Amino acid sequence: MSLTLDGGAETTGTVRDQDVNAGGLMPENRPPAFTTRDFLIATFFHIRIVLIAAMVPLLLALAAAFTAKTEYTAKSLLMVIVSREVTNAGNVTDSGPAVLSIEGLKQVESEVQILESADVIRSTIEQIGIDRLFPSGLLSYVASFLKSDADRMDQAIEKFRKVLRTSVVSGSNVIEVSVTLPNRALAVEATDALVRNYLTYRRKVFENPTARILQIEVERFKADLAATDRDIEALKNKVGIIEFSQDAILAANQVDTLLQRRRQVAERQVAVTAQLAEAEKQMKGLPEQVFDFTQKTDALGNDEDANVLTRLLVERDRIKAQYAPGSQLLRDIDRQIATVRNKMENRSERPYSTDRDVRNPAISYVQNMILSLRVEQDALGRQLVELEQQQKVAEQRLATLRGAETQLTELNRRRDTLSDGYREYLRRAVAANIEETAAKTRESNVRVVQEAGASVTSRNLAIPFLAAGLFGGLLFGAAAGAIASALRTTFIMPSEAERALQLPVLAEFGAMDAGSRALDTALGGLATLLLDTRVDDKPLQLIHFLAPQRGEETPAFCRRLAEEFATQRGLRTLIVDLCAPVPSPLIGSGFEMKGGLAVTRTPLPQLWTAVDVEKSPLLNVRLPLVDGIRMRDELKQAFECVIVCSPVQGTFVVTDRLNQLADGNILMIGAESTRKPSAVHMRDSVLENGGTLLGFVFFGRRYYLPEWIYRRT
Repeated sequence: MSLTLDGGAETTGTVRDQDVNAGGLMPENRPPAFTTRDFLIATFFHIRIVLIAAMVPLLLALAAAFTAKTEYTAKSLLMVIVSREVTNAGNVTDSGPAVLSIEGLKQVESEVQILESADVIRSTIEQIGIDRLFPSGLLSYVASFLKSDADRMDQAIEKFRKVLRTSVVSGSNVIEVSVTLPNRALAVEATDALVRNYLTYRRKVFENPTARILQIEVERFKADLAATDRDIEALKNKVGIIEFSQDAILAANQVDTLLQRRRQVAERQVAVTAQLAEAEKQMKGLPEQVFDFTQKTDALGNDEDANVLTRLLVERDRIKAQYAPGSQLLRDIDRQIATVRNKMENRSERPYSTDRDVRNPAISYVQNMILSLRVEQDALGRQLVELEQQQKVAEQRLATLRGAETQLTELNRRRDTLSDGYREYLRRAVAANIEETAAKTRESNVRVVQEAGASVTSRNLAIPFLAAGLFGGLLFGAAAGAIASALRTTFIMPSEAERALQLPVLAEFGAMDAGSRALDTALGGLATLLLDTRVDDKPLQLIHFLAPQRGEETPAFCRRLAEEFATQRGLRTLIVDLCAPVPSPLIGSGFEMKGGLAVTRTPLPQLWTAVDVEKSPLLNVRLPLVDGIRMRDELKQAFECVIVCSPVQGTFVVTDRLNQLADGNILMIGAESTRKPSAVHMRDSVLENGGTLLGFVFFGRRYYLPEWIYRRT
């Protein structure tokens, strides 16, 4: 099945198992995406919901802006000097270069923690006064009866920490201290008091002379280190150690070598003993003399009997071939053959035999082997004794080294520990002397590089609150509009129906006004499109308009379209109205049967209408499909254009039959009235019945945007 639209562009759909590829009817140049105009239309359609949702954050922001106060932030800068002369360095022996290392960063961070400590903040609050820093509110007098002074101070400390901000300037050793309060002078005073209390508190914390204590430890480590060196030398001289690691390796290798040699000698001794026992056992079983060979035969020297017999037989065959039987030569040769055979048969009567015995040669070999094995066995025994003696000496040496190893290891460990401690304390003692000397010449390693009064900034959050409320209103409004659009089940734009149904929109118009120019334009364009459409290279004659329910819009539109075909196109047109709740007033007098329908003329020329459709044979639910096709063909012969409008609700059997018989089916979608499930159901019913879907007509559309927005979008 092929559809040709606009007289040129051809779109092909495939019918298979009562399924139609409706997506093929979508125009390829129509963008399915959600455009800016669609967003604006959905927003103006749900304008009340959007405004209500947008007003909530906006009102909250306005309330916050009116109650916001101007806050003043006083900033003071402190520089932490990090070097090997710092009196509060974590490791006073750090004699490296005076650079901001990881330890220096840790030191700066520790200064920040001291600055934020409760003791420093408490001193500042006590110096300025709780009532000045945090004035009492309306309910403070009631709360004072329920809380003690300590609880009040703890709450004041927490409040002060909220208005206090301390941070390290990135990439430097400068600490920024700021206090934010509603009063400018009070903010400056609080910041300066906090810095002064911090400097006083840290001097008290880090005041700790260490040079004298470190020097005592240095002397003690020095004495212990000398005593340990003397013990090590005495132990080496006693055991005879030059280098313990090499001596231990040599002793272990010597013991291992001797053990391996003892094992080899023992293995060889066992093998020699076994060979000697077996050789002596074999020696006892050997005889003095052994048989050499024996020979027994009846053949004599120069015995030619067999050869003579062979020659005689050959000669007899020759004579037999040349002479007659019974000749003298033949008898002579036979007597010779008998004589030779008789002689050969009597040969066993004269046998000859020869026997020979010699001295056994294995006795000499075995005797030599036994002698050699006895000599080797004696040598192996002496070697084994010597190896045992050497192994005892080596094991004694190894045991001595093992006994000395524990003592020597302990002494070396003690010396290393004492040496490290000695160097550490010596360096710390020198550094402590330098630190104490430097501490006398300067007060601290923290310098105030900026007073609080030199940098005061003000901030009012009214404008940020308003901006946040405006932005939140936009977000809330957009979210409310999106949710309302997602929950909406009707169509307000043709593009929504196109995306939901995957069908093209053939025409769209607003209200069904009699003199509407837009309606006349839509009807004219739709009529031209339908006349140019071809189904299997045939024009459309029977057009079925499918509505979700009965109403006035679909019958009125179909009547106007039929009038367009009859008056403007001059086509014999029949209209079959199954949607109107009241019969059409265009019926004339008298009727005739055409294709199973009772038709009558109307006052308009070339226009007929069906009457008494409930009793028409074509619309009978019991009518077979073959008869329905026949009646349809009769209608096509009688009329050039047949327009049928029927609802899905209440006449589903007749509608399903019309879906099959019509040349093309067009869905009627009403703006804000036709629900999406109903529209999808209409499309699926046509496809399931094997009907041809051309598209849909969108009526009742309203324009929610101002004209200037439509022009710009």
